[in-house]
Amino acid sequence: MGSTRDAYERAVQLYNAGNLEGLVNIYAEDATLVTPDGITARGRAAIREQVSRDKTAFPDETVAIELMVEQGDTIAIEYTWAGTNTGPFVTPDGTQVPPTGKRVEIKGMDLAQVRDGKIAVHHMYADTMAVIGQLGLLPSGAST
Repeated sequence: MGSTRDAYERAVQLYNAGNLEGLVNIYAEDATLVTPDGITARGRAAIREQVSRDKTAFPDETVAIELMVEQGDTIAIEYTWAGTNTGPFVTPDGTQVPPTGKRVEIKGMDLAQVRDGKIAVHHMYADTMAVIGQLGLLPSGAST
């Protein structure tokens, strides 16, 4: 097993355990995280803030890896993400939406590059409209 796969698998373990500090330390100091809703977090402090917001909205959120493809320092992952919205949900414009209590489950993909055993670039791809729909936040008649 290569260090690229090791770094990503360790990140998922820490994420699922809710170990924010451990997770953030898997990222390089100058890492970039790009989320499905268009937020770009640069550096560990910004990544910590982003993951903390997500964990506040969905404290029980987990990722189940379905498929991994590794080539050199790059890894592509298909996964199922699930969580229950029991905390406030913050939209990209900063609007805070009260918790819905609803469980959400979606498929997603990540593309990550690892440098010296640390995640350096991490792009996340997922259907955010599916999340909003499952939370019951779409206007009447709208579809995902």
